[in-house]
Amino acid sequence: MRGRHLLLALAGSVFVAGIAQAAPPHISVAARIYNTARVPSDLAAAARAVAARTLGVTHIDIAWRNCDAADECGQVPPRGELIIRLVRSSDVIGNPAALVLGEASVDTGAGAGVLATIYVDRVELMAGLSDADAASLLGRAIAHELGHLLLATRTHSSSGLMRAQWTRNEIRANQTADWALTKADAAAIRRRAARN
Repeated sequence: MRGRHLLLALAGSVFVAGIAQAAPPHISVAARIYNTARVPSDLAAAARAVAARTLGVTHIDIAWRNCDAADECGQVPPRGELIIRLVRSSDVIGNPAALVLGEASVDTGAGAGVLATIYVDRVELMAGLSDADAASLLGRAIAHELGHLLLATRTHSSSGLMRAQWTRNEIRANQTADWALTKADAAAIRRRAARN
């Protein structure tokens, strides 16, 4: 009987070790954030935390450089460092249901991009229309645009964080799957990171 328990214990430890090894390695990403929209520092910090958690679930770790402080970002960004700009749009918003919350500048031919822009006023409007927390929605918009930069594409997925449209009902429902990278998107980011 004792031998059977030992065998089960060893089998269990091998199974647990297999699970631990199955977790993908962490990808580290450096990102500068320029708050030209003058988002209050507590809201901006909360949004960065949401973006970091959103991507962190798939083992993508974001190291933020807050460029509100001039001494923090006085030099040219090193290769691989991504840039997020928080701005206010000058456009008149016609259809609030079809708000574009941000955009990533990606050269699809070269398979590269380093700059994404988030339209804070549009995020605030959509958060208000959806009865949602503005910091959470801002953080998810940042994570989405970082996703475009990490994937080096402007295309969207049919579901998850990288889908093209975020409806008010989806924002209100706040379902975890709606705000996570799909397995395919996470795998594509890993493949690109391995090549670079």
